[in-house]
Amino acid sequence: MKSNTKVQNKALSMRDALNEFKSLKIVESKDDSKDWRDGFWNYPAFVEKVFRKTIPFSLIFVFSILAISFAYFLQSKTFTNFLKSSSFSTEQYTEGMIGAISTFNPLFASNNYVDKSIESLIFEKFVYIDKDGKPTAGIAKAWTISGDSLTYTFTINEELHWQDGTDLTVDDILFTFNTAMALDSKVSIGAALTGVTITKIDSKTIQFVLPEANPTFFEAISIYIVPQSELSDVALNDINTHVTLMGSGKYIVEKKEPNAVYLADNPYDSYYPKLKKLIFRIYPDFASLETAMRVGDIDALGSWDSEALSFMQEYSSFGVLMKNEEFRNRILFLNIRKDTLKDKNVRIALNYLFDVKSVLQDAHIQGDVMHGPYPARSWAFNNQISYYSYDSAKAAELLTTAGYTKNIETGYFESKDAKILSFTLSYLDNDVNNRLVDAIVKAMDKEGIVIKANRLDYNQISQQTIVTRDFEILLYEIETTVDPDQYNLWHSLKINDPYLNFSGYQYERVDILLEDARKTTNEATRKTKYFQFEKYLMADAPVVFLYHPTFMFYFDSRISGVDMENINFSYERYWNIENWAWNQ
Repeated sequence: MKSNTKVQNKALSMRDALNEFKSLKIVESKDDSKDWRDGFWNYPAFVEKVFRKTIPFSLIFVFSILAISFAYFLQSKTFTNFLKSSSFSTEQYTEGMIGAISTFNPLFASNNYVDKSIESLIFEKFVYIDKDGKPTAGIAKAWTISGDSLTYTFTINEELHWQDGTDLTVDDILFTFNTAMALDSKVSIGAALTGVTITKIDSKTIQFVLPEANPTFFEAISIYIVPQSELSDVALNDINTHVTLMGSGKYIVEKKEPNAVYLADNPYDSYYPKLKKLIFRIYPDFASLETAMRVGDIDALGSWDSEALSFMQEYSSFGVLMKNEEFRNRILFLNIRKDTLKDKNVRIALNYLFDVKSVLQDAHIQGDVMHGPYPARSWAFNNQISYYSYDSAKAAELLTTAGYTKNIETGYFESKDAKILSFTLSYLDNDVNNRLVDAIVKAMDKEGIVIKANRLDYNQISQQTIVTRDFEILLYEIETTVDPDQYNLWHSLKINDPYLNFSGYQYERVDILLEDARKTTNEATRKTKYFQFEKYLMADAPVVFLYHPTFMFYFDSRISGVDMENINFSYERYWNIENWAWNQ
């Protein structure tokens, strides 16, 4: 009992002491730094107070920061690599392209880069042309040529099949060439075979008889063969709209969508590619292509526009191959039919005023400067003549001779009646051309000549301007053969549509040289003719030669086998697709 009472009394005394302590008024000295420290350590409460008072602006600010951060994350390599790794397959390859899908009908000449690229995988050519312009085996595995170079006899590979498993025969080859020649020469690939007689000799042999020797014959027959079974019942006038998807190439079309094509390994050919599935995604512009790249949708992409692909410099994990396309020629055609360009002195002066290298640099365009109708490595390139290079003094002399003098006050060349020397430049409206023309306008303005830019859409330039030859200066790209024959570009019989002598250039001596050079297969004789042709052409200056564009192909560095050394055109880059593979 006593012990319990003692404990109770002790507890009461402690309680009384606590109550007495609580009642005490404690006076503390004021410390100025304490408020600052309290504010610092209690910043969440301060931020919350400011946040609440500034609603809704604070909410907008926070969500903006989150949106920007998320956008940067989507564009980051980490996110791209995550997506790639989560859907990675060593048997699949996806490439992005700019453009549109057409009919994949190889019987028609086309400038559609997308079509040409995919056609090279679906179809197989009768013969192929190597980087030196020499024929190599395709569907035709061997051939003989008569002594007069008029008769060509081909033996075909009898082990080839269409992608439905049926045999590819001489009848298919005969049908393809006869159909190509029967189609309208404006669009057909068979125009170069006019006058050629084609005969089936037996089940494995076909013969071509030419009316005269033609050194470009092999390039003329380097065309894709199509199945007679699919097209024989289609009217000639309807073939251009008929979608042809069956060939004998390395891949078959599994599915075709408006903006994508899905290919699979052809089970009936003799190739065993490691990439069993190919996907081509087609985008309307570079912004869409860039987005696809950043979110990991594609493994490769390519273009001639280095400026538009500048974002690829961020991707060190991607390799790049560049191909200078020597047989793609960007040219300014000077319309000799127009009064302002009839005087040769004016045309030559324009050539002297063009510093093409500087113009390309100003326009951020990658390419090799052209000096004449042939690339420097061509056996027909004449290195014994002086090609035009920038010389404003010579240009001024020539323009003075033509009746134009530079006004000291304005800086522009003027005619005797005080009209400023000016020209209208027509061109296809796209990013590369816009930058190029802007650079040209600026460069010529400094030289005292006014260039008026005339932007045209595809239909305007192809269906109106070119057909009617209604232009003063035309910026256009021409694809030539590897062989130096350029009869269709400069002969006086080719000045009207559908031919390519856009300038309207006519000179009898040039006509004779071009005609004689294509009547023989003797390279030495042809070289002499072409050297003379180049002298006359450069002296008459019906064009300003600009540059050969450079194609840049970016691809995931884990892909091996990609090779563009042995091709002439960028759309031929899948020539060894069976060797492409993902490296783990």
